[in-house]
Formats: sequence, C-alpha cells, structure tokens
Amino acid sequence: MRSRQVRVGGLATYAWLPDGPPRAVLVCRTPYGAAQHVGEAHGWTSRGIGLVVQDVRGRHASPGRFDPYAENGCSDGPDLLAWVRSWAAAPVILMGTSYGAHTALATALTTPPDGVVVAVPALGLGETARTRGGVLQLASRLGWWLAQDVRRPWAEVVAARRRDAERAAAVSRVACPLLVIGGTDDHFAHDTVDLWAAWGGPSRLVLGPWDHGLAGAGRARRILDWLGTVLDGAPASGATTIDRAGAVRDAPPALASVRLAATGPAAQWCASLVVRRPDGTAREVAHGAAFGDRITLGPVVLTDDERAALALRVTPDDFPRYARPHRPPLPVPDHRLELSA
Repeated sequence: MRSRQVRVGGLATYAWLPDGPPRAVLVCRTPYGAAQHVGEAHGWTSRGIGLVVQDVRGRHASPGRFDPYAENGCSDGPDLLAWVRSWAAAPVILMGTSYGAHTALATALTTPPDGVVVAVPALGLGETARTRGGVLQLASRLGWWLAQDVRRPWAEVVAARRRDAERAAAVSRVACPLLVIGGTDDHFAHDTVDLWAAWGGPSRLVLGPWDHGLAGAGRARRILDWLGTVLDGAPASGATTIDRAGAVRDAPPALASVRLAATGPAAQWCASLVVRRPDGTAREVAHGAAFGDRITLGPVVLTDDERAALALRVTPDDFPRYARPHRPPLPVPDHRLELSA
C-alpha cells in the first residue's frame, strides 16, 4: 500500500493507494478524523481500490471553522474531486457515512462523480434537527452538537427546517449510480429510503435491522459487490431489505404512519410502534412526532409474526427524545396505523 498526506485547498488530505493502478478511488470528507481511516485503507487497497479521506474545514488537522451543513456552495468538495481526477485514471466514487453522506451529496450536486455511496445519511441541518412532522429531535441533536463542540448558535438549529422536496428535486437530476445503505433502527431510515427513491440515475438500496452504527451490516462487502457492477458498466439498482430473522427480500420496505382524528394543526403528537414479545415486553420498531393529524413513523421491515404482534402508542410527549410541547396535556385523539405493503 502506498500512502501520502497532502493539503488540498489547505485541508488535510490522506491518500492510500494499492501498489498497482487502482481499479477505482473512493473519496470521503469527514469531521470525524481522516487519519483514523488507515485500517480501512488496508482493506480497500488489498482489493485494488484507492481511498482518499479529507478532514472537513475546522476539524482535526484542517484549519478554519467547522460550520455543519454549510457544504452547499462550498468549493472544498469539488476541489478535492478535481485533485483526485488530476492523477487517477480510474472511476472516482464519492463515499460518506452519516455527516459524510451530506458532504458527498453536496459535492455530487455540483460536480458529478462516477458514482456515490452513502450510508445512514444525515442529510441536512433541518433534516437532522426535526422530524418530518416538524418536531425538534432534542436528544439526538443536542448530543451531536455537544460531541462535536460546535460553536454555531443553538438558535440556528432550532430554527432549521427540513428541505425534503428541494433535495428530492436536486438529486433527481444526478445521473451517476448510487448505493445507499441504511438501517430500520437508524434515526435517518426514512431519509435513506427517500434518497434512493428520488435519485436520477441507477440507484441501489440495502436496508436491514441495523442502527446508526451499522453493526453486522457487512457494509464493505456490499460496497464491493455494488462497485463491481459499476465497473462492469451495469450498475445495480432496486431495493433489498433484510428482516430480523435474516430473510432477504428484493422489495422496498413498508412505510408506517399514523392518522389522527379531531386534532388541530398546532397540536404536537408522538407515536411509537412496537412488537409485543411473548414475555410481555416490547421492542420498538418505529417512532415519530408531528404537529397536526399525521405522524410519519418511517420504513419498517417486519416478519409475519411481528406484523401480527404490532401495538401502537400515541402520546402528546416523548421527552427527551423530542422537545416537550408548551401546553397542558391533551386527550389522545382517535388514531389508526397505516402500513403500506
């Protein structure tokens, strides 16, 4: 394995390449420490694939101020892609996990690569701060902001709004192949599925019973399989879902939502969908919160036994997961679960 550390646009950039010409080069931009990818680089280079990882501005060895979700309109990603293409005579694939998925997509929207791979995508400030129903996701967002020591005013996070329709329109114009890997226990499962569905080029979805860490997902193997189809000129598309029993289906996941009766548009409601176990305990399979009469819970992949044991809980409050409403508790309205497929 050959390695080098350079500065591209002033930002710390690490490149690991196989001893021979690479079959492809994976390019990542991350706030979590580029240098720590050396172990991963050994795996990729042993299979003839190069890996280039850059610390985003203001993180680890890169100077400046870290301004989360300010990648749109930023030249850092396109500059890195241009640098790799200046010496790589192989397909260049943008890759990113969680926040890194955002950086990959921000670059792809302005400077199309030869392909994009994203996992558990945290797509935007509003998309991570709020549910699809507009409720602040307090615990997960506050924890991330504190963990990254971000100095951005909290008021900007609270004021952020989702841009789902705008993003869907933008990615529908991207023609290169996409692989997106996600988990039904991940915060961003619905965004994972929506990104796959809206993509303009050949798009491949793999969704299984994993959380944000994707433990047990076999991410590298799935990327290698997909990359092989891209290099063969026939990029894989379609959806594969895996349930907790290990059953694999070549079909999109079911989408769960709750319809509420007799509630005003300003009323906040939270819902949790669980599978009841024989011992009386329950395992949550989806959750959500919204203002108004519909709560989007997200995609679910269920066995037949799990479908038969579903239970739904609707409450006005689910603190600290979601911000607490500033009003007295209201009686829970009539409601029904809607489950596609």
